[in-house]
Amino acid sequence: MLKNLLFLVVILLPAFVCSQSVDLETFGKSSPFKIGGGISASSVFYSSNQRNNRAPFTYFAQGNLNISYYNFSIPISYNYSNQGAQLGYQLPFNFNRLSLHPKYKWVTAHVGDVNMSFSPYTLSGHQFSGAGVELQPTKAISFKAMYGRLVKAITPTEDVRTLASYQRMGYGFKTVYEQKAYTVGVSTFYAIDNQNSIAINPDEQGVFPKENLVLDVEGRVALSKDLELNATYATTILTQDLRAQETSESTKGVLRKLFNNRASTEYYNAYKLGVKYSVYEATLGIDYERVAPGYETLGAYFFNNDFENITLNLSRPLFNHKVNLSFNVGYQRDDLEDQKANPTSRFVGAINATYTPSERLSLTGSYSNFSTYTNVRSNQFEDINDANLLDNVVDTLNYKQVSQNANLNINYILSNTKTKNENLNLNYNVSDISNAQGGVVRVGDTSVFHNFSTAYTYGIKELHLNITPAVHGTYNTIGLEDAITWGPTISVKKGFFNNELKSVLSSSYNTAKNTSGAIKTTNLRGGVSYVYLEKHNLSLNAIQLFRSTPSVSGLKEFTATLAYNYSFDVKKPKINWKKKDRKRRAKDSILTLNYKKYKYVAYAETIADTILQLTKSTKFGTLPDDKNLELEGLAEVMVKAIDKREVVFKESAIDYLKSVDGFKKFQQQYTEYVLSAYTKLIKDAEAIDYQLEKEFLRLNAENNGTKIKKTAEFKANIKVVNDRFENHRTMLKGMRAWDIMKEINSIRLNRFKNKHINKVYLMYRNAKTDAEIVDFLEYYLADLYHKQMR
Repeated sequence: MLKNLLFLVVILLPAFVCSQSVDLETFGKSSPFKIGGGISASSVFYSSNQRNNRAPFTYFAQGNLNISYYNFSIPISYNYSNQGAQLGYQLPFNFNRLSLHPKYKWVTAHVGDVNMSFSPYTLSGHQFSGAGVELQPTKAISFKAMYGRLVKAITPTEDVRTLASYQRMGYGFKTVYEQKAYTVGVSTFYAIDNQNSIAINPDEQGVFPKENLVLDVEGRVALSKDLELNATYATTILTQDLRAQETSESTKGVLRKLFNNRASTEYYNAYKLGVKYSVYEATLGIDYERVAPGYETLGAYFFNNDFENITLNLSRPLFNHKVNLSFNVGYQRDDLEDQKANPTSRFVGAINATYTPSERLSLTGSYSNFSTYTNVRSNQFEDINDANLLDNVVDTLNYKQVSQNANLNINYILSNTKTKNENLNLNYNVSDISNAQGGVVRVGDTSVFHNFSTAYTYGIKELHLNITPAVHGTYNTIGLEDAITWGPTISVKKGFFNNELKSVLSSSYNTAKNTSGAIKTTNLRGGVSYVYLEKHNLSLNAIQLFRSTPSVSGLKEFTATLAYNYSFDVKKPKINWKKKDRKRRAKDSILTLNYKKYKYVAYAETIADTILQLTKSTKFGTLPDDKNLELEGLAEVMVKAIDKREVVFKESAIDYLKSVDGFKKFQQQYTEYVLSAYTKLIKDAEAIDYQLEKEFLRLNAENNGTKIKKTAEFKANIKVVNDRFENHRTMLKGMRAWDIMKEINSIRLNRFKNKHINKVYLMYRNAKTDAEIVDFLEYYLADLYHKQMR
């Protein structure tokens, strides 16, 4: 088996061998040796006057360390906790983990307790203790490989919570070749249990030594710019018990020559096909997936099989991207081989919509429908042995479960000024679950859940203060029982010391009423977090809960969490043999500050004043609201840094200049967007003109002919088409005569740009595509022409 797999790897690996070049440009231009990373530690204290199912003290420790030398780096991470030791039984994996991830150019290694993924059908996120490698010498070629222990050996014990397991080793690889027009990938995974790893056979627990070999082939083809096909085929060979006798029966499948066939060996396939089509900003997709009953891979913790799934999805932005719609429908069924007593089928439908009429108001809604059909076959012996002649014999019982869910969220920004912000949020969700038997929904077989919440937030920016009162409510009908829960919540967040110390205090009270009585719960939460020198983060959070129920009164629970995070970056030390007063304040001497084209030699206060004047010049242009708030914050930091050390002031001043420079780049790009929108507007108008001209010529040719009767309706239609064509042709001439290049800095176009700068900057900052921004501006350029230019 191992020789055959090694032969397969040797055949495929030469495709990835290529020459290596040393990146000499980085030498001497940056610090060669760097160390960075972070550590975090937290502890949880729990106390209750009635419950004892939680440990009173738990701690966690995590960390990562990255050591780099030029293009070579070694990331190291670890996780440690006493939580695993408190379980009282054994686990087949390491609860505490240590891993290294060295990287050099296009080579990345994984060593220790790590996980990798090849595909959902082979290796999919399973943790292993061993080593792995990822190679990507070019954008088109990639290669992955792994080897390690997947499961530890666990000997059966008297504790029923300990699930015995054999030691399981595994290895595999994946290779992908990707081009713009197509992609081809192959992955394989092999795992085997060591029969001699434990002394006692855990057959009574249903645990047997297994062996598994999986092959996955995937591909993608772009038939055109808008049409794409993708397909995946996977086959698995699984031996359920290695102790079973080998057989000489001819095996089937592409892996038959690489696997020893036994009496317990099984063969299964899975495949997935998909089509994606894009047109006019709409995306349509159809997917089909079929996984055979019994399909399993030892490279995944859980795998769903015996199902067939068909899905259709569509997404489309509307009204200049103010509305975004997406929906998907699907049908799924199981019992592909007609072997189950209770086969089920399922219909799934969902629609999502977002509407943003303005920068202040946004609405989001969704609706989903899940329908499950079950055909319960009757027991044949019940019919044979039934002595009641009056019974109406039914072959099957049709059972249907319908689950519907709808959600609506409304968010409205009441105000957002330099001094305060106000926000109102409303949310409503309803879920309905009903069971239909024989096409009838009986009393008590329906459950409805209503959830609503409303929250108002008032913030004072100068004080770093936010106050949020809220009300939450739930009304449930479960079968024949009604339950209602509601209550208020108030939360106060406050920042101190220039927002370096953040605090939060909240309180909530709710009461739940049902047929069993009333449940009253009071919750008090508090927390503080402090950031020191941007590297240290210390936080303390506490929760006190009081609850009374008809059966239990006076329940008290207290939970406190203390956490510390530290991030560090160690660079090559700079040795300066000259004595220097490192505590000298920036305002005490003349400074030299250089950043790109900005050069200043003056006292810190003078430099700060000069820099702040950059945005006040009339040539600088209008600032978007978000950018204005950002610069105000940076300016405040820079002014306060005048009384601090020189290096602190210089860093804050450069941060401000970087922000200014970034906005100037946006201004240049904004102008390019306007010009592109104008060009696209002309092209779209020319396309419409071509269609109108064709219609104009067709109707006039029919009018000049003798075959068609010239009715009053026909003549009226010709007049409408002629007027439409002439008006559009006149408009097109006017648009072509509108030389926007000469007007790019005119008062009229500057007003247009200032009117839409907030929206365009928001799209630019959120990495919207150039096409989306140009489409947005094209719509309003057309509106500008119709209102002012004609």
